[in-house]
Amino acid sequence: MSIIYTETKSDTDSRTWIDIGDGRNLCINITGEGVIMDVYGVQEDDANGMIRDDLHLGTVGMMFDEWAEWIVERIDPSLKIGERA
Repeated sequence: MSIIYTETKSDTDSRTWIDIGDGRNLCINITGEGVIMDVYGVQEDDANGMIRDDLHLGTVGMMFDEWAEWIVERIDPSLKIGERA
């Protein structure tokens, strides 16, 4: 896995691409309201045999307060770093 530093920043958002290493890329978009993550895969164009890396596989996103609640609800404070429930 490697981070592709094609990061784009503006006054309203920041976008970073991560190469997962198995033909998929994760795009993390941070806006003024929350975080949106998109996963893209590769596909072969049957018409000309070209390989494209823009096959949209899915999206997940939440507002910052929703992410905070999601994290807090899933953490067991009795666990040590690296332990799983």
